Amino acid sequence: MDVYLIRHTKPENCTGLCYGHLDLALGPDFPAAAERLPALLPGRAPIVTIDAQRCMRLAVYLSGALASPLRVDARLQELDFGQWEGRQWSDIPRSQTDVWARDVFGQSPPGGETYAELYARVGAAWESLLQTEAESLVIVGTAGPLRALITIALELPVDSSLRFHLDYGGFARLSDSSGGWRLDFANR
Repeated sequence: MDVYLIRHTKPENCTGLCYGHLDLALGPDFPAAAERLPALLPGRAPIVTIDAQRCMRLAVYLSGALASPLRVDARLQELDFGQWEGRQWSDIPRSQTDVWARDVFGQSPPGGETYAELYARVGAAWESLLQTEAESLVIVGTAGPLRALITIALELPVDSSLRFHLDYGGFARLSDSSGGWRLDFANR
């Protein structure tokens, strides 16, 4: 099976903004970024996404262009930043972000969730996705859960997920053709 992980295109007005669950609209580069993808993806591959418009809009577009079924899996939702959602990072007290940054897996933003919680729900989603009866699967999501999926598939230490960078509108491919998962490429 090949699993294509696609990060949504850049949201509108997101520079310096803390957002995870916050549902942002997509910026003006969406059409050009979306139009290049169908030629790079397998047709009719099931598409899985989350309910956020920044992912759903791209998933719906790809579903039509590839004649693919589409489903939503809420377990692939981005990290909940709690009280920090929608605030500029520069407006969040440094004393709070420093405590969180020292242990993002064990600490949560006020009213939010830890990366360990994100990792657990994404891991459960991954186990379900592996039951998909298809040669290929396309996941349209946000950076945090997509990085977690890569880490889980490659059986890397959990903190490795923070080292992967995924471009807006870029995608990565995981393949399991040799009996173990490998990352074929990222940020295409």
